[in-house]
Amino acid sequence: MPKILELTVTGAKPLRHGLDYVWAAVLDLTREGDAFTFADLKGLCDQSHLSRVRLDLGRLEKAGFLERLPAERVKGARPYRLVVRQSETPRLRTDGESGSNAGLRIQHMWNVMRRARNGFTPADLAIDASTDDVKVSYPYAVQYCRLLEQAGMLKRQATRENGASRHIYVLLGSANTGPKAPRRYRSTLVYDENRGRVVGPVMAEEIAP
Repeated sequence: MPKILELTVTGAKPLRHGLDYVWAAVLDLTREGDAFTFADLKGLCDQSHLSRVRLDLGRLEKAGFLERLPAERVKGARPYRLVVRQSETPRLRTDGESGSNAGLRIQHMWNVMRRARNGFTPADLAIDASTDDVKVSYPYAVQYCRLLEQAGMLKRQATRENGASRHIYVLLGSANTGPKAPRRYRSTLVYDENRGRVVGPVMAEEIAP
């Protein structure tokens, strides 16, 4: 029978690649000007994932957030110019086209939870978090509520309405840490049975929202 472990995680840090990281680095590099080179960005990223960084730059260029300038006469590199500056990471599909809804269902639910001071049901959440462009189904709302309840961020409590009892969820004040929604990750790790401890780095990847 497979073993089940309960892990206590004391901290985590994002790796230096991925579209969110690349976009933040581009904004930082262009604070005093609108141009940068791949060499400027390269030193800020994980060296083993530079091919992914190039792909993300290509996606940003295709979507019109960046453009390539002529090669510099001295360095010979073709700089990138930031065309559209915004704090939020552009929502891009894998083909580089704009309009990805990835993560919006979770973000919309989190926004509703933070406003619902008197609590909410998954049915309330599915309705209030849905828009013309983003649809949140009841099963998806149930799944996200259970995830946050398991994490200790939501509390389920009984209440009465029109003489009937029902259960609602309440977002704990200590869990309302900011506007960004909690997301699901899965991890890969190595557990040494002899020493009873995890060895080596623990990598976690977001589960598609």
